[in-house]
Amino acid sequence: MATEPTIAILNTRAVDACVDSAARRREAFADYWALTKPEVNFLILVTTFAGFYLASTLEPGGSRT
Repeated sequence: MATEPTIAILNTRAVDACVDSAARRREAFADYWALTKPEVNFLILVTTFAGFYLASTLEPGGSRT
């Protein structure tokens, strides 16, 4: 039959290995993303810019304008 080779390919572990590999890559990416802690880094960025803004409003002598 014409469909026998296709069925034989689908019954091998090669297809499962590709699916498992893709799932492992997604899990690894999710783990690396969690390690970067994007929420904490965003808060650090906001407070840094707030500090720069407040510092830019001071005169060189230290008094506010």
